Amino acid sequence: MEVYIDEEVHKKLISFYQAALRHHEALNEATVVNKIIRLYDALDSLGNAAEIFPIARLKEDWISKGYREFLCEDFHFAYQVYDLEDEERIVRVHDVVHSMSYH
Repeated sequence: MEVYIDEEVHKKLISFYQAALRHHEALNEATVVNKIIRLYDALDSLGNAAEIFPIARLKEDWISKGYREFLCEDFHFAYQVYDLEDEERIVRVHDVVHSMSYH
């Protein structure tokens, strides 16, 4: 399945890593770039197994929308599998939160 990522997810990831670079002296830009590459590679492969991951458990907003949850690199991603009119199925990633803020 093709994976689509909402713009808000991209913004949240960039914002998180910009803040991390400002607050952690040991963290450098090369490390952050590698982490982001791993995240996006994992999200791209989500389409291969999207239906095996559980329904969200803690965030009420995600639960009420029926989102599934994918955990990668300490980030929880909220996504849904959609059936399009032409019988194509896609994965759409709607939200993300770091494990430190997940509740």
